[in-house]
Amino acid sequence: MLCPCTEENEIRKRTMVLFDLLKEYRWDAKAVLVLGVLAATYGGLLLPVHLAICDPVAASIAKLNQLPIERTKFRPWLESLNLLIKAMVDVTKCIIKFEKIPFKQAKLDNNILGETLSNIYLTTYRVVKSALTCMQQIPYFKQTQQAKKSRKTAAELSIESRRAAGELSSLGYQLLNIHTRLNKQVEDCSTQIEEEINQRLRNINIETHQDNQDVLHLLFSLQDDLPLQQYSRQISITEVQDKVTLLLLSKPPVEPLFFLLQQLYDHPSNTNTEQNYEIIWVPIPSSQKWTDEEKEIFDFYSNSLPWISVRQPWLMSSTILNFFKQEWHYKDNEAMLVVIDSNGRFVNMNAMDMVLIWGVKAYPFSVSREDELWKEHGWSINLLLDGIHPTFEGREICIFGSENLDWIDEFVSLARKIQNLGFQLELIYLSNQRRDERAMEESSILFSPTLQQLFWLRLESIERSKLKRIVIEPSKPDRVFEEVRNLLDFDYGKHRGWGIIGNGSTAETVDGEKMTERMRKIVRWGEYAKGLGFTEAIEIAAEKPCELSHTAVVPFEEALTMRVVTCEKCKWPMKRFVAYQ
Repeated sequence: MLCPCTEENEIRKRTMVLFDLLKEYRWDAKAVLVLGVLAATYGGLLLPVHLAICDPVAASIAKLNQLPIERTKFRPWLESLNLLIKAMVDVTKCIIKFEKIPFKQAKLDNNILGETLSNIYLTTYRVVKSALTCMQQIPYFKQTQQAKKSRKTAAELSIESRRAAGELSSLGYQLLNIHTRLNKQVEDCSTQIEEEINQRLRNINIETHQDNQDVLHLLFSLQDDLPLQQYSRQISITEVQDKVTLLLLSKPPVEPLFFLLQQLYDHPSNTNTEQNYEIIWVPIPSSQKWTDEEKEIFDFYSNSLPWISVRQPWLMSSTILNFFKQEWHYKDNEAMLVVIDSNGRFVNMNAMDMVLIWGVKAYPFSVSREDELWKEHGWSINLLLDGIHPTFEGREICIFGSENLDWIDEFVSLARKIQNLGFQLELIYLSNQRRDERAMEESSILFSPTLQQLFWLRLESIERSKLKRIVIEPSKPDRVFEEVRNLLDFDYGKHRGWGIIGNGSTAETVDGEKMTERMRKIVRWGEYAKGLGFTEAIEIAAEKPCELSHTAVVPFEEALTMRVVTCEKCKWPMKRFVAYQ
């Protein structure tokens, strides 16, 4: 491009040579590369001139390069150059916009497409030819400093300079006229494609597909054949073919999403289903434009977490983002987990709650699977703690919560006395209000801020999941929903606390006052309650004892094998005496 051309024919030949060199590039890339060379060349010339007035070093550089310092002498030529370059940039933007139109996912009228493509080719040719013409104008830019050494008179140089300026202006106005027509054609193409894509998106839930590829290509591969990444590895959509796909729509990760990650990748039950599904994280910013901070956060998490993510999500089509918000009702402050099965069917528009409750057991994460799980699971310790608490097989669990420190101290003291009687009991403090962690550890109570947060997060998920089913069957009572609602709405000002006791498949909720009252009874029973389970003892303590004492005679050998002797009427444990006959 820097080689001199003396005639118009030479510029045309040089233009075709450039097209041959750039044949592997797209049409927008051809124009951008040529503009880049032009900008670098003229930038190096004009920058010293621009700074020469206030910077002696720049002035010296301008003189060494025989550049004019007084702008008034070359202002007409410079204005013509600015006009042409602005026109070249404008038409190049049109070419770039045309190349970004996702023709793979929609069809365009052949006549409109053919005519627009012809203009794209012609416009790119004119951009390259105009750039070469500008490069040949460099001698006129230096003519002021060269005038002293040249044999040409000032009048001759002035005529040549005006001719050069006129040539640039003529090319600039031609490109401006082309830009007006081309911009309208590109807008028409973009509008038609966008309308067709919108129509396909609206029908995406009802169309029949052979697999999930058409759906995923429509959502993520409008402009890129490698739209996804896992860690730093770029991957194509074909790598998730024949798998259940979970689209995670969210802001950059927050703590609930880390819980989701633990449920689906690190959950103890995750043994045979890991290869049958994939999470694709679709980060959506709070505003239309990504900030540098949001990009850094995305890069960090996408290279750290095991799920697949959209590569360069800031380049996603605004049509797709609007579809998520308008048709899928995505909200900025809430994460969504949309499930697409291996056949491309949308089987659950938000599986977030069921995954937070059951983790990988919810596979294949469909609405019907969620219904099955609720039929299988009732109110139990497993429902509350599975996946967020270490295994508790063989031990009974007592979850309790309160904001009353005196009640907590009394409760813990009674629990310790009961444990000393031989009861296998584990205490877990999970109130909404966090106590001092060190104080809880000194009391040997399992207390974890993370466990506490995940517990209440799960309760909220259970409430939402159940609420959807109650709306469908409003007359059907639901114990799980009522228990969860009572915990979430618990009035700590009116009640001293609450407790949940059970051993895996069972759970019983008890008011705090009643809980401590029954625990006092168990302590009074002392060794006579040995052999009872804690849950069983709490239930027996709720019963009233017999008004009249009575005796039950049990053979000595049989009594040795009995874990505890209880009253046939009130079920309270009976004191043991040995009688000799």
